[in-house]
Amino acid sequence: AAEPARAKEAVPIASLPFQKVTLYQYDVCPFCNKVKAMLDFHGVPYDVVEVNPLTKSEMKFSKEYRKVPVLVVDDTQINNSGDIMRWLEDNVPSAISLRKRNGTSRDGAAKEKEAKWMRWVDDRFVHVVTPNIYRTWQEAFNSFDYITERGNFNFFERQAVRVSGAVSMYLIAHNVLKKRHGIEDERLELYKDLETWTTEAVGDKAPFCGGNNPNLADLAVFGVMRAVKTFETFDDAMRASPRTQAWYKRMEKEVGAASRSDGIEN
Repeated sequence: AAEPARAKEAVPIASLPFQKVTLYQYDVCPFCNKVKAMLDFHGVPYDVVEVNPLTKSEMKFSKEYRKVPVLVVDDTQINNSGDIMRWLEDNVPSAISLRKRNGTSRDGAAKEKEAKWMRWVDDRFVHVVTPNIYRTWQEAFNSFDYITERGNFNFFERQAVRVSGAVSMYLIAHNVLKKRHGIEDERLELYKDLETWTTEAVGDKAPFCGGNNPNLADLAVFGVMRAVKTFETFDDAMRASPRTQAWYKRMEKEVGAASRSDGIEN
């Protein structure tokens, strides 16, 4: 299992060009965890609102867009994990600086590489990880254990979300995602994708896909993997792919601990 991340102080909100950041999420949602990795990496202080997957009552303010993650920065609502990460890159001073160092602030090979692997995360990797989380009924129910501890829900809401969520995600993973993406053995496909990531995206010449520093693709893959760090999926993947384990540990050191306001570890 992954070791606890090192402690890191959040950036003073007064040093940022906004005053309040709120993330609306499901705790184990891979897309939400992409955003949390970005926020944590740059030390942006943020509040977390756990959304009830059944009622989504916490998102009444969002009339047309009903998915997570949603990031609300002061009075600005940003939807979709990739768009959120790009918005943060455009508005957080340390992210702007890093983009210049990584060479992704201008058109060229570095920017194209980052964009290619960002698309790969959303179009391929997330959809391979998901059937692994819900591979068995037990794993499916374990994945919704978080709902018994997080979020402002009553007992009956927690049990309803845990049962309905586990059942629906198990069925979606097996009857939709595996068929749509041609997956027979989800663990084997995960191992293959991690090999693709570490050999083709990261490679042997630099510690990260972004070179000497993580880029958005590094943060996206890290966020997806960190979302499952307490599951069998994570332990199996680390054992099967030493290259992934080495890269993950480097990323864990770079990202540090969560900068969320409630003190909960991501």
